[in-house]
Amino acid sequence: MKKEILDVKIRLCLAIVIGLVILNGSFADNVLKAEEVKKEFKIGLAVLKDNIYYHVSRTAFVNVLEKDKDITVAFKLLDAYGDDEAYRLGLERRLNIDKVDLVFTTGTRSTLPAIEIVKDKDIPLVFTAVASPVKSGIVETLEQRKSNVTGTHCGVPAYPQVMTIKKIVPNVKTIGIVYTKDESNAEVQTEDFKKAASQLEIRVLTSTVSKDCKTIEEVAVATRELIGKVDVIVAHQDTSISRYGKGMIDEATKNNIPTYVSLEQLVSEGATFSLGIDFGAIGRQAGEQALRILKDNIYAGDIPVGTDKNYSLTINLSAAEKIGLSIPIQVLSSASKLIR
Repeated sequence: MKKEILDVKIRLCLAIVIGLVILNGSFADNVLKAEEVKKEFKIGLAVLKDNIYYHVSRTAFVNVLEKDKDITVAFKLLDAYGDDEAYRLGLERRLNIDKVDLVFTTGTRSTLPAIEIVKDKDIPLVFTAVASPVKSGIVETLEQRKSNVTGTHCGVPAYPQVMTIKKIVPNVKTIGIVYTKDESNAEVQTEDFKKAASQLEIRVLTSTVSKDCKTIEEVAVATRELIGKVDVIVAHQDTSISRYGKGMIDEATKNNIPTYVSLEQLVSEGATFSLGIDFGAIGRQAGEQALRILKDNIYAGDIPVGTDKNYSLTINLSAAEKIGLSIPIQVLSSASKLIR
């Protein structure tokens, strides 16, 4: 009897051991399969001269890739603080030493030199926060196929912007634009604005800051050139003005001139109104494009350049009141955001 009980116990122990071995083997197989499926990539995050809008887009881009469960990503940040030579050297390092699998750029001035450096390396490039990718020479068309480049643009067409100005300042005859000289992105937007304004019989005057602008005062000086000559002062999506636009806003406000800006953040700093784009949204779109390139092995040039067409009208009521500007009620009711 004791022997039979012992045999049963032995058999039971053997069954448990065998079961554990099988389970352990299955678990190990699953772990190995998971490791085989999960790919690792390195991405270079490159910016020549950073600003809040680029930061918002880049953060959204990074979040998309970090949340994907099929890949692991190591990010290599390059911020050259406006130094062209340091930027080029940094890009070379990301490609030749860090061996990144993809380069992500923010802004026109960051993207143009990066394209020249990656084109012979067979490394895909995804850009964001570029206002005019075709006119700036970044891509040939928004559906381009030739280069290993794609991304998202932040351009709001000029005509809707000028129409928005006319709705808020109905008697406008002359618009003044402050922009960065020799920055292709800013110059393209200025030319587009002039053409759109001419269709509505509005004159455009311009004043510029240098490409190396580093102070609010330089922007203020450029703005003073327009005082007494214009009815509205405008700032585009421009690297220098995005950082130091307060100089333009303060100078215009002192002279009771409304300010229109393409970048919503400047409305929070005192500009009167803006028709802008969601930089987080275009950053997320760029992240989805990068996933298609890395996970699905899709050629970047086969992915059309995207954008976010949900333009938002933001009005600073306090700024309008300060300069004595009365905004039509129908315009106020159509605004996406009112700052009081």
